[in-house]
Amino acid sequence: MAARRFVLQRRSGHRPEVDFKADLNEQQHAAVTCGDGPKLIIAGAGTGKTRTLTYRVGWLLSQGVAAENILLVTFTNKAAREMVERVRTLTRVDNARLWGGTFHSVGARFLRRHGSALGYTESFSILDASDQRDLLRLCVTDVGVNVTGRRFPTPKVLGSLISLHTNTRVALEDLVVERYPQFVDWEEAILAIAQRYVTRKREANAMDYDDLLTLWLKLLQDDGELRARYGQRLRHILVDEYQDTNIVQGEIVEALAEGNGGNLMAVGDDCQSIYAFRGAHYDNILRFPERNPGTEIFKLEVNYRSTPEILALTNASIACNADQYQKELSAERDTGMLPALIPCNYPDQEAGFVVERILQLRDEGTPLREIAILYRAHSHRLTVETSLLRADIPYEVRGGLRFFEQAHVKDVTAHLRVVLNPRDEVAFRRALLLQQGIGNVTANRLWESLVAATEPEQFLQALETTDLAEKLPSRARAGWQSFVATARSVVECLNAPEAAVQSVMEGGYEALARVQFTNFESRLEDLEQLAIFAAQYDTLAAFLEELVLLGEMYGQDVKAGGGEEDERPVVLSTVHQSKGLEWDAVFFVHLVEGALPSQRALAERGGEEEERRIFYVGTTRARNELYLSYPIVRPGSGMAGALLQQPSRFLQEIPTRLMEPWEIFDAPTSQERSPASRQRPQAGAGAGASAGDDWDPNVDPVWDDDSYFD
Repeated sequence: MAARRFVLQRRSGHRPEVDFKADLNEQQHAAVTCGDGPKLIIAGAGTGKTRTLTYRVGWLLSQGVAAENILLVTFTNKAAREMVERVRTLTRVDNARLWGGTFHSVGARFLRRHGSALGYTESFSILDASDQRDLLRLCVTDVGVNVTGRRFPTPKVLGSLISLHTNTRVALEDLVVERYPQFVDWEEAILAIAQRYVTRKREANAMDYDDLLTLWLKLLQDDGELRARYGQRLRHILVDEYQDTNIVQGEIVEALAEGNGGNLMAVGDDCQSIYAFRGAHYDNILRFPERNPGTEIFKLEVNYRSTPEILALTNASIACNADQYQKELSAERDTGMLPALIPCNYPDQEAGFVVERILQLRDEGTPLREIAILYRAHSHRLTVETSLLRADIPYEVRGGLRFFEQAHVKDVTAHLRVVLNPRDEVAFRRALLLQQGIGNVTANRLWESLVAATEPEQFLQALETTDLAEKLPSRARAGWQSFVATARSVVECLNAPEAAVQSVMEGGYEALARVQFTNFESRLEDLEQLAIFAAQYDTLAAFLEELVLLGEMYGQDVKAGGGEEDERPVVLSTVHQSKGLEWDAVFFVHLVEGALPSQRALAERGGEEEERRIFYVGTTRARNELYLSYPIVRPGSGMAGALLQQPSRFLQEIPTRLMEPWEIFDAPTSQERSPASRQRPQAGAGAGASAGDDWDPNVDPVWDDDSYFD
């Protein structure tokens, strides 16, 4: 049989003709076709920033600039791939010829070629987060820190502290005092470990992610000839999301631009700078013209995402910030509904509104996948999350675990489970292994000794047996005593689940969380709200049963991409995780003072303005409908009673004409319902949105308070 012939066509490198004038609006076209020199593009939300960057590369290529003479840098691998692919689609230029990627990937490429000047071989290793933790464990051993007597920061916390020091250039000892005051007594040891970590990396011919930036910058600063050579080679440097760059990244690109005539184009939105906690340096974009004399500034202000009503609100809000580039976004969209302002009596009424309105939106034709619930911090979502579960509305949490799946929640509930059911070996081991000095061998020995206890009272008696404690190695006795004391406190709270949660916290878990987690504030506030949630139940057994049922619901909802297209999940997300995304309808919940703005942020320099930028980012995610809600009453915890809450200052400073107030009424009881009242309530102009007929305010959980994000 004759072979079938298949001819491979030779593709020409001919670049397609691009009609820059027709494809871009006036503001975009001006930025894309500008001349040489430093440029700053202030691109408002939804104004086509990525399109502008892509076409800028296309314009440079059309003007005879070779692809290998262009450096295009952004932050995430996903964004870099999408950007380079768009350039390839537009220009048909081989991706390999373009210097494009994340800061870290370009830094690695640079250091592979020139790292020998710093004593590294071309085959140096790059340490990921897990490798970094392993190496830090060795450094702790090298320094000889005695961590058996009291808790020492985990390798993950040490790595976070060292990274923050590297990216912000704040002295390590100052960071310990400012960010981790619980480690002040360990300051000398931490400094020694950090120094040993640097030595260990060099000995291993290895770099971590931060080294890919700092060593890249060091080479550029120390070697003027190398800096000039790359400045001449990289004739045009384009940086995306410039408001998110840290000090090191800003100095890298500005050092490279010294040798190419200052051809640095920084693209970003100062109003979306919300990552100071990661080391982002706001002055990089705000003071760009001061550091780069002759900078030409372009503003992209035509928004293609949101309705005019939504943009009017976001413009009014961000105008209250003093340190910014003034701009006014205008909408290309047709008019829509006013953003809704929804004061609620309490958090579970807020959740009831969100659930009911989502069901209405679905009935009106908005797919669930086009609906998002946003919040300042993950801890603000619990009431809404549990209400979605009960209403059988599929959802996914962006950038985080479901609330009851988080490690710190499981840790605390393990202490409760083992007291209620002493035969729960999984809970026993989880709780016990959290104690100082207790490992698997000791846990096995203790479990075998206690397995006969079947009731909480018997369990407590067994725990307090003197000969059991005497069998333990000396390093484990303090941890065991802490475990027994916590169990005793929980046994006394079988009819007060809120107090049981607090007993675990006070019994040592709070101290553990402070050294175990980099975001310990968030975790502790989660647990404070878990106690409020528990207060709804009369017994510990009822509370834990509810958690089990919620866990079952977790396993039953529709997964992303599964089921019918319109049944893909609603998204729950912090504002930080939502950046760059958009939805038809956005519910922005828990907008109260102390939550947004965060109380901690207000204590920091520039904190209020960054919190207002967080509000701005959240509101600009909405295309068609925006719902802004807050609970008036905060349920009490422990001895504290319920507290009245103030709506966020960011709501109060917006002119009332830019929002439509909605009034919420709870559905009447079955005895009070008339046939007419069983109609589905419609939320509209002058009408109140209402919870569904089956919604019971006495069953839904409560949740609020500020938290940092995971």
